Amino acid sequence: MDKRCGSFTYRHGDKILALGSEGDILLVATSSKLVVWNRPRRKILKEVALNKEIVDIKYFSDGWVLLSKIRVEFLSGYEIKDITPKGPLDVSVVYKNWLLIVGSKEIMVISIEDEDVEVKKTKMESTNGICTYGMVSEDRLFLSFENGKVFCIEKVEIEDIIFRRKREVWMDEYPCLVFLKEPIVSMGALRETLVISLFDRKVLVFDPKTREASFTELPYNIKASTIWNDLIIVGDSKNNVIFLGKDLKAVYSNCLREEICSVMGEGTRLTIGFTVGVVKEYNWEKGMEVEFGWKMVE
Repeated sequence: MDKRCGSFTYRHGDKILALGSEGDILLVATSSKLVVWNRPRRKILKEVALNKEIVDIKYFSDGWVLLSKIRVEFLSGYEIKDITPKGPLDVSVVYKNWLLIVGSKEIMVISIEDEDVEVKKTKMESTNGICTYGMVSEDRLFLSFENGKVFCIEKVEIEDIIFRRKREVWMDEYPCLVFLKEPIVSMGALRETLVISLFDRKVLVFDPKTREASFTELPYNIKASTIWNDLIIVGDSKNNVIFLGKDLKAVYSNCLREEICSVMGEGTRLTIGFTVGVVKEYNWEKGMEVEFGWKMVE
């Protein structure tokens, strides 16, 4: 590890599929195994064989949940235990001590306590196509859909779903914050605003209170994005990583050459996964742009 710039590279023997992060622990799902890293010690704590491709990893209720295209499972010691089937395009989002799986016709709510798993289902009606992304900010659930609409579900309404006070939800009854008419790749919260990344090269900053919005268009399609240290980090289809300020002006950019599969911001850490088996982690420090070799964008 280069202590001056706070960077580290985790290396694996096969393709990276998904990343999970919580505190000092980094989970890396490759095409053959799940690798659990201790970050401060830069040491592998354990490896668990996988028999399916993991597409996402979530942490909640002091445990790790693994999502493939068709199953939801959880990590128990050196064993992976099954929870429930899911749809290949279902969206997962953690809300406090629950995992919500949003499908085309229902919302599943999963809770785990001492490895005791409970799954509840609520029927969902929607005229907006499939759900494409979900995120939680300030006790509100934001869901984007195939037609480019973003809906906001307040805390009380989320709890109605979690505790099954409603047996059926009609998505169009919830407030639609914005209608972009384009597929959404990801969303994030940057202070009081929403950052919405669209597949077709656009990044939009939207204020839910004032409904004011601004956007920028990048040179290439967006694969992944995250929020890190009050910056918007975008990975594109040409393996460029671009840093944008809240004003959507590019601050730094760099071509990382290898294919990017995941970009994840957590506190001072920025973690980037590459399909070649490498995960690079950066910790923010003053002057890091010089240490990392980021190019200043005029």
